[in-house]
Amino acid sequence: MLYTVVPLERIYADKRADKSVSKDEIEPEYKEIPLKYGRVIARRDGENYIVHRIISTDMSDYLNADYYPGQIIRE
Repeated sequence: MLYTVVPLERIYADKRADKSVSKDEIEPEYKEIPLKYGRVIARRDGENYIVHRIISTDMSDYLNADYYPGQIIRE
């Protein structure tokens, strides 16, 4: 049994099987957005970025609704 938050498609996907898939399709583009006491890591989704992770030493950053994972950050 496998207990994980990672989607099963990502775990069991064989990236070596299909050579026609480009590197851009396999690895998403990430951007670091600096905060006063840390940073937000966002994943590119079309024209926008989606919050993927927050790293901060200020606990109030974790309660800020703008930095919740899944939130959209417009360019």
